[in-house]
Amino acid sequence: MKKELPFFYVGDSYGGNQDWCLDHIMQLGGCGAITALDSSIYFALRRNHKNLYDGDLKKLDKESYIQQAERMKPYLHPRWTGIDKLYLFTEGYGQYLADHHEHGIAMEEYDGDNDLHDTKEVVMRQIDAGMPIPCLILNHRNPEMEDYVWHWFLLIGYEADDADPLGPDFKVETVTYSEGRWISFEDLWNTGYPVKGGLILFHETK
Repeated sequence: MKKELPFFYVGDSYGGNQDWCLDHIMQLGGCGAITALDSSIYFALRRNHKNLYDGDLKKLDKESYIQQAERMKPYLHPRWTGIDKLYLFTEGYGQYLADHHEHGIAMEEYDGDNDLHDTKEVVMRQIDAGMPIPCLILNHRNPEMEDYVWHWFLLIGYEADDADPLGPDFKVETVTYSEGRWISFEDLWNTGYPVKGGLILFHETK
Protein backbone atom coordinates (compact mmCIF):
# COMPACT_ATOMS: atom_id res chain seq x y z
CA MET A 1 0.00 0.00 0.00
CA LYS A 2 1.12 3.52 -0.73
CA LYS A 3 -0.29 6.91 0.19
CA GLU A 4 1.14 10.27 -0.89
CA LEU A 5 -0.34 13.66 -0.10
CA PRO A 6 -1.05 16.00 -3.03
CA PHE A 7 1.80 18.39 -2.39
CA PHE A 8 2.58 21.52 -4.43
CA TYR A 9 5.15 23.18 -6.63
CA VAL A 10 6.62 26.65 -6.30
CA GLY A 11 7.33 27.32 -9.93
CA ASP A 12 9.27 24.20 -10.93
CA SER A 13 10.36 23.46 -7.37
CA TYR A 14 8.75 20.70 -5.28
CA GLY A 15 7.84 22.74 -2.23
CA GLY A 16 10.00 25.56 -0.97
CA ASN A 17 13.70 25.81 -0.27
CA GLN A 18 15.53 27.55 2.55
CA ASP A 19 18.45 28.24 0.21
CA TRP A 20 16.21 30.90 -1.36
CA CYS A 21 16.04 32.94 1.85
CA LEU A 22 17.43 36.44 1.76
CA ASP A 23 19.89 36.22 4.63
CA HIS A 24 22.60 33.72 5.45
CA ILE A 25 21.21 32.94 8.90
CA MET A 26 17.91 31.75 7.43
CA GLN A 27 19.77 29.74 4.81
CA LEU A 28 21.63 27.98 7.61
CA GLY A 29 18.91 27.70 10.25
CA GLY A 30 15.58 28.53 8.66
CA CYS A 31 14.36 24.95 8.28
CA GLY A 32 11.73 25.33 11.00
CA ALA A 33 10.26 28.42 9.37
CA ILE A 34 10.33 26.79 5.92
CA THR A 35 8.63 23.65 7.26
CA ALA A 36 5.91 25.82 8.81
CA LEU A 37 5.52 27.82 5.61
CA ASP A 38 5.21 24.71 3.46
CA SER A 39 2.63 23.38 5.94
CA SER A 40 0.72 26.65 5.63
CA ILE A 41 0.70 26.52 1.84
CA TYR A 42 -0.45 22.90 1.92
CA PHE A 43 -3.28 23.74 4.34
CA ALA A 44 -4.31 26.71 2.22
CA LEU A 45 -4.24 24.79 -1.07
CA ARG A 46 -5.47 21.36 -0.03
CA ARG A 47 -7.50 21.85 3.17
CA ASN A 48 -9.16 25.22 2.49
CA HIS A 49 -7.39 27.15 5.27
CA LYS A 50 -6.74 29.98 2.84
CA ASN A 51 -6.01 32.60 5.48
CA LEU A 52 -2.67 30.88 6.23
CA TYR A 53 -1.01 32.17 3.07
CA ASP A 54 -0.82 35.88 2.35
CA GLY A 55 0.15 35.57 -1.31
CA ASP A 56 -1.61 34.44 -4.48
CA LEU A 57 -2.28 30.71 -4.24
CA LYS A 58 -2.88 30.57 -7.99
CA LYS A 59 0.64 31.80 -8.65
CA LEU A 60 3.13 30.16 -6.33
CA ASP A 61 6.48 31.48 -7.47
CA LYS A 62 9.90 31.88 -5.88
CA GLU A 63 9.58 35.64 -5.35
CA SER A 64 6.31 35.44 -3.44
CA TYR A 65 7.58 32.43 -1.49
CA ILE A 66 10.62 34.39 -0.30
CA GLN A 67 8.33 37.21 0.84
CA GLN A 68 6.25 34.73 2.83
CA ALA A 69 9.38 33.21 4.35
CA GLU A 70 10.34 36.65 5.65
CA ARG A 71 6.90 36.91 7.27
CA MET A 72 7.30 33.51 8.89
CA LYS A 73 10.81 34.25 10.13
CA PRO A 74 9.81 36.17 13.31
CA TYR A 75 7.73 33.22 14.51
CA LEU A 76 10.41 30.56 14.01
CA HIS A 77 13.58 32.58 13.74
CA PRO A 78 16.97 30.82 13.67
CA ARG A 79 18.80 30.70 17.00
CA TRP A 80 22.12 29.48 18.31
CA THR A 81 21.04 25.90 19.05
CA GLY A 82 18.37 25.83 16.37
CA ILE A 83 14.71 25.06 16.94
CA ASP A 84 15.78 21.91 18.73
CA LYS A 85 12.69 21.34 20.88
CA LEU A 86 9.23 20.43 19.67
CA TYR A 87 7.61 23.09 21.84
CA LEU A 88 9.61 25.82 20.10
CA PHE A 89 7.86 24.86 16.87
CA THR A 90 4.38 24.56 18.36
CA GLU A 91 4.73 27.86 20.23
CA GLY A 92 6.07 29.73 17.20
CA TYR A 93 3.74 28.30 14.63
CA GLY A 94 0.86 28.43 17.09
CA GLN A 95 1.33 32.19 17.31
CA TYR A 96 1.37 32.40 13.51
CA LEU A 97 -1.93 30.49 13.40
CA ALA A 98 -3.43 32.83 16.00
CA ASP A 99 -2.25 35.96 14.22
CA HIS A 100 -3.86 34.64 11.03
CA HIS A 101 -7.12 33.94 12.89
CA GLU A 102 -6.84 30.23 12.24
CA HIS A 103 -8.58 28.32 15.01
CA GLY A 104 -9.29 25.12 13.09
CA ILE A 105 -5.81 23.58 13.35
CA ALA A 106 -4.35 22.16 16.55
CA MET A 107 -0.90 20.68 17.14
CA GLU A 108 0.35 17.80 19.26
CA GLU A 109 4.00 17.17 20.13
CA TYR A 110 5.08 13.57 19.54
CA ASP A 111 8.45 12.81 21.08
CA GLY A 112 11.21 10.91 19.31
CA ASP A 113 11.43 8.49 22.25
CA ASN A 114 8.16 6.87 21.19
CA ASP A 115 8.18 3.25 20.06
CA LEU A 116 8.94 2.66 16.37
CA HIS A 117 5.93 0.37 15.82
CA ASP A 118 3.54 2.84 17.44
CA THR A 119 5.05 5.70 15.45
CA LYS A 120 4.48 3.92 12.16
CA GLU A 121 0.80 3.69 13.07
CA VAL A 122 0.76 7.39 13.88
CA VAL A 123 2.40 8.29 10.57
CA MET A 124 -0.14 6.20 8.65
CA ARG A 125 -3.03 7.74 10.55
CA GLN A 126 -1.85 11.29 9.93
CA ILE A 127 -1.19 10.81 6.22
CA ASP A 128 -4.49 8.98 5.78
CA ALA A 129 -6.19 12.00 7.38
CA GLY A 130 -4.51 14.32 4.87
CA MET A 131 -2.10 15.83 7.38
CA PRO A 132 1.55 16.60 6.54
CA ILE A 133 3.91 15.82 9.40
CA PRO A 134 6.69 18.20 10.47
CA CYS A 135 9.63 16.07 11.61
CA LEU A 136 12.69 17.05 13.64
CA ILE A 137 15.83 14.93 13.61
CA LEU A 138 18.77 15.94 15.79
CA ASN A 139 21.98 13.91 15.72
CA HIS A 140 22.06 10.64 13.79
CA ARG A 141 24.62 7.84 13.73
CA ASN A 142 23.74 6.64 10.22
CA PRO A 143 25.79 8.63 7.68
CA GLU A 144 23.07 8.02 5.08
CA MET A 145 20.82 10.29 7.16
CA GLU A 146 23.26 13.23 7.18
CA ASP A 147 20.88 15.42 5.14
CA TYR A 148 18.40 15.27 8.04
CA VAL A 149 20.77 15.98 10.93
CA TRP A 150 19.60 18.91 13.12
CA HIS A 151 16.87 19.58 10.60
CA TRP A 152 13.14 20.17 10.25
CA PHE A 153 11.33 18.78 7.20
CA LEU A 154 7.98 17.31 6.20
CA LEU A 155 6.72 13.75 5.88
CA ILE A 156 4.06 13.63 3.17
CA GLY A 157 3.65 9.95 2.33
CA TYR A 158 4.15 6.35 3.37
CA GLU A 159 4.65 3.03 1.61
CA ALA A 160 4.09 -0.29 3.36
CA ASP A 161 3.95 -4.00 2.62
CA ASP A 162 0.33 -5.11 2.30
CA ALA A 163 1.07 -8.30 4.23
CA ASP A 164 3.02 -6.57 7.00
CA PRO A 165 2.19 -2.83 6.98
CA LEU A 166 4.19 -2.01 10.10
CA GLY A 167 7.14 -4.22 9.23
CA PRO A 168 10.73 -3.32 8.34
CA ASP A 169 9.87 -2.29 4.77
CA PHE A 170 7.85 0.72 5.93
CA LYS A 171 9.01 3.84 4.08
CA VAL A 172 8.14 7.53 4.27
CA GLU A 173 8.41 10.32 1.74
CA THR A 174 10.35 13.31 3.01
CA VAL A 175 10.32 16.77 1.45
CA THR A 176 13.14 19.23 2.02
CA TYR A 177 15.27 21.49 -0.18
CA SER A 178 12.80 21.08 -3.07
CA GLU A 179 13.23 17.32 -3.17
CA GLY A 180 10.91 14.45 -2.39
CA ARG A 181 12.70 11.31 -1.24
CA TRP A 182 11.50 7.86 -0.13
CA ILE A 183 13.51 6.43 2.77
CA SER A 184 13.29 3.72 5.41
CA PHE A 185 11.40 5.09 8.37
CA GLU A 186 13.15 2.67 10.69
CA ASP A 187 16.53 4.05 9.62
CA LEU A 188 15.30 7.61 10.08
CA TRP A 189 13.62 7.14 13.47
CA ASN A 190 16.37 5.11 15.15
CA THR A 191 18.96 7.85 15.45
CA GLY A 192 21.23 6.03 17.90
CA TYR A 193 21.34 9.03 20.27
CA PRO A 194 19.57 9.45 23.62
CA VAL A 195 18.39 13.00 22.84
CA LYS A 196 15.93 12.89 19.97
CA GLY A 197 13.62 15.13 18.01
CA GLY A 198 10.13 13.98 17.11
CA LEU A 199 7.01 14.84 15.14
CA ILE A 200 4.35 17.51 15.13
CA LEU A 201 0.88 16.06 14.66
CA PHE A 202 -1.68 18.39 13.09
CA HIS A 203 -5.38 17.97 13.88
CA GLU A 204 -8.28 19.83 12.29
CA THR A 205 -10.70 20.90 14.98
CA LYS A 206 -13.58 22.02 12.79
